[in-house]
Amino acid sequence: MNRKPLSVVDWIVATLFGAAILVVTAQVLWRYVLNDSLAWTEEASRYLFVWMTFMGAALAVKECTHIQVAALIEGQPEHVKRWLRIMELSLVAAFLGFLVVVGFQWVTLNADTPTPALQLPLNYVLYASLPVTSLIGIYFALRRLYNELRRREPQDSRG
Repeated sequence: MNRKPLSVVDWIVATLFGAAILVVTAQVLWRYVLNDSLAWTEEASRYLFVWMTFMGAALAVKECTHIQVAALIEGQPEHVKRWLRIMELSLVAAFLGFLVVVGFQWVTLNADTPTPALQLPLNYVLYASLPVTSLIGIYFALRRLYNELRRREPQDSRG
């Protein structure tokens, strides 16, 4: 079985997932074993989950596992499939670019707002996840687009 080495983003997602498991486990232990509750665990697990979800979306662009209309591509000649992939990647990159712009506006708009329990800057802890992970997704989309444009012979859709 051929396995590709994990990327930095893969490791970040795995670390976020592990941290979320630890935080939720601590929350359950404190509540049901010690009959006490930690005020910060619910909030921290929510922010970890948001970052993990958006990072996972960027990885979906990298691995070509994002939502697609496969019926449109199937049955087409190889040269048409190639141009459909190029158009798809261009549209994905453009949409992610829009999310970067809107996301940075969102981060700026919510400056000086602290999180309720942790008292951390909400714009960095939560809202920055959109533009940061969209930038990562743009990198992956443009890298796949570059590889698709450079390719001379048609190949499968997993560019």
